[in-house]
Amino acid sequence: MKAAELVDLERGRVHMDVYTDADVFHQEMRKIFYHTWVFVAHESELAFPGDYVTTYIGLVPVIVSRDDDGGLNVMVNRCAHRGTTVCQREKGNANFFRCEYHGWVYDNQGTLTGVSLRRGYSEGELEHTAIGLQRLPRVASYRGLVFASFNSEVQSLEDFLGLARRYIDDWADQAPDGQLAVQAGGRYQFEYDGNWKLQTENNTEGYHPDFLHQQAVRVQVYNSERSRAAAGKEARARAPRIATMNSLGKDLGNGHNLVETPQVSLILKRRYPPEYLEELATAHGVDRVDRVIGPPWRLNIFPNLALGGSNIRVVQPFAPDHTRVRQYYVDLPTAPDAVRALRREQEQSFYGQAGYGGPDDVEMFERMQEGFRSADADILSPWLLFNREVTGEKVGPDGELVADSTSEISQRSVYRGWHHYLSAGDAS
Repeated sequence: MKAAELVDLERGRVHMDVYTDADVFHQEMRKIFYHTWVFVAHESELAFPGDYVTTYIGLVPVIVSRDDDGGLNVMVNRCAHRGTTVCQREKGNANFFRCEYHGWVYDNQGTLTGVSLRRGYSEGELEHTAIGLQRLPRVASYRGLVFASFNSEVQSLEDFLGLARRYIDDWADQAPDGQLAVQAGGRYQFEYDGNWKLQTENNTEGYHPDFLHQQAVRVQVYNSERSRAAAGKEARARAPRIATMNSLGKDLGNGHNLVETPQVSLILKRRYPPEYLEELATAHGVDRVDRVIGPPWRLNIFPNLALGGSNIRVVQPFAPDHTRVRQYYVDLPTAPDAVRALRREQEQSFYGQAGYGGPDDVEMFERMQEGFRSADADILSPWLLFNREVTGEKVGPDGELVADSTSEISQRSVYRGWHHYLSAGDAS
């Protein structure tokens, strides 16, 4: 069975081999991660010449650097000599990278600038190393989000993002002056024994929170009411279930999707100081305040990026059953202190190893991967169901597909993008 045949979009089914098969994973790396745009950094992490961060595109370690001329470079973190990684730190500032094995040196554009014991090489023996660290042919940025691609003929980044650009614009305009600072407030990471797409599916799923996270929500509400009582304030209404909210799931094309809950903006309007709301209205217009505050959605950019109001989440696949996730806090450095404190509180209370909700998801990923091992039992069905409201999707005003947030439209969106890439070239 070809990889593309493992997804039945019409019936809303996905075969378990999608999560377990080594050949499928290899094709995902080759046809998705090494073929299209992949998120690598935020420009606030590369504010000054010499700044760099290290990350992965699929299984390939890369360095993202700001060179002395202000340009952005993405280079394979692999010495041209014997393949050793030349940078071990997650971030820093440097005008060169040195391989510790044999002392070869590269500048922050990847050019080979120094070879140890050069006199030992005969004429012509170093000519093939003139490329230095291999540079990715395409690097582009949209509203501070930096993407790169190994494919020199990949479509423009704007076309790849498509309908998702409007939401990225809202995310980037959360501060009146447009200043966002990624990593300034820290980051956390975790690894789990499960497939990378489990996190990608989960990023924008509105079906599970009312069940998986119900205890977390109860604890948060309980603590909030105790604080209000201690301050002599009236109790507030209990947090509503997502199923009762006016929230939507949207398929934006190219595998991008989101879950949108406008009620989030109404809640934050009551908690944020009026002067901040006024500054947003002055900077972006009254009509956009409800869209940028929060913002009231969570966005998935296929294949490896998710944006929330106060965080960036990056998915890094390492094996069919092993994944790393990095989550970065996004600060608004020029916003009022009350706004910044509230954002930090929201981020810390739900996510992270000690958060109320994030660990719940990780536990489910590993339970699911355990269940997928049964795919080899011929007497059992190997198909998983993604068919909730599969016949209820409507076309929105911009051509997006829309359904209730508790449907599985966002997850089907992931597999529409996945199927598009994995089926490429099958006819040949």
